[in-house]
Amino acid sequence: MRLSEEDNGFLTVLEIDGAVTASDKIRGLIRQARQNAEPVRSFSTALSISHDQLSSAIRALRAVEQDLDVHSEVAVSLMTSAEEFLALALIAPRPGAETTAADLERFEARLVDCAARMTEQLLRWAVTPTAPGYDAHVVSRRLSVLGDLMRLVSAAAAAR
Repeated sequence: MRLSEEDNGFLTVLEIDGAVTASDKIRGLIRQARQNAEPVRSFSTALSISHDQLSSAIRALRAVEQDLDVHSEVAVSLMTSAEEFLALALIAPRPGAETTAADLERFEARLVDCAARMTEQLLRWAVTPTAPGYDAHVVSRRLSVLGDLMRLVSAAAAAR
């Protein structure tokens, strides 16, 4: 296959896990296109796809952290949560599939569970004096705005 100089330059800097040569990278791009075109049937496959999509961003962030000698558990944890959310979205029920109301309930429960785990982590960071992030107060500042809403949620739960 002949490639323009611009496309060849793009392939040279493109990062695809396990791909070194232009041929490896083109095969990787075809694999990604096939994955995007076909419905995802298992969470394991979806997680692999979401990891592929976000791994270069996480790797780049960690490289910058290494260069600057800083680390943010907040940023890395939230990006990892994004991987799981994306994987769940990829296995969302599709039209034409034999989907039941119970399947939809299980799917919804998995989304809520993922969101709840992320929220729990944010709340844990918010109750400590500092969060393990670049800005030690980023979580508490953002969640303090939600304080009234959290009090209303607690009051509503107590009233049930």
